[in-house]
Amino acid sequence: MFTQIGLLYAIREITINVFEVPSGIVADKYGRKKSLAGSFIFYIISFLVFHFSTDFWIFLIAFVLFGVGDAFRTGTHKGMIMDYLRTNGWSSQKIDYYGHTRSWSQKGTAYSALIAGILVFYSGKYTTIFLYSVVPYLLNFILILSYPKALDKSLKQKKEEQSATTSLSVKSLFQIIRQPSVFKIIHTSAIHSAYLKGMKDYIQLLLIHVAVLVPFLNSYGTDKKSGAIIGIIYFIVYLLSSRASKLASKADHRKESKVPYFTLLLGFFCGHCLWFHLCF
Repeated sequence: MFTQIGLLYAIREITINVFEVPSGIVADKYGRKKSLAGSFIFYIISFLVFHFSTDFWIFLIAFVLFGVGDAFRTGTHKGMIMDYLRTNGWSSQKIDYYGHTRSWSQKGTAYSALIAGILVFYSGKYTTIFLYSVVPYLLNFILILSYPKALDKSLKQKKEEQSATTSLSVKSLFQIIRQPSVFKIIHTSAIHSAYLKGMKDYIQLLLIHVAVLVPFLNSYGTDKKSGAIIGIIYFIVYLLSSRASKLASKADHRKESKVPYFTLLLGFFCGHCLWFHLCF
């Protein structure tokens, strides 16, 4: 089971990496709104596959679809936010602005986790979550289509009015990644992302075992009990994450801030403490 879970997550991450650059080129050539709207279509199809299927190989297809959706979404929305700030002359506020944006995103995820826990508790099935998740994603799809046309293309594209958008995008990519400051950011982000993505999905399995041991809701089935408790745990975790995102700008104001390295070491330490406790 664990091998299959690891394979599914690995396929998803490989898919994201493979489609990351092509998705950016598509967004530049055909518009960010179309790219984002397309990502939600991939998400919705993957959710429907998850809900109606129980076969591992079908799950593999669903994870590929989810990965493609993630590739078309990541970066595109951030680019729209950054261009919006530049257009309004608010570039100096980008960390504070995006921190608050991320804060609301995490707060929404917190309430989504709580609602998901309630759905599992009353239905007794985890697959119900995927079906109900289609509704907010459809609403997001409509919301994306309502975005102003001014954000559909990057400011650089508008200024240069290039027809060869694909070649320009590839050339710009290599120009950007050669910059030392950009490489440092990518390096720091990659360390955090690799460690987090390698561990966070397996935490859910540990939470299921923890939920079973908790002396609470014992009269209900394992799925109902674990769904409710995991929903509450993630609700608290994402509320804390929301608060941390809101305070991100304050951490940035400190010169030579070592916050990313500190949080990485803290997570590494806590993870090994948990591993030691479970093994010994």
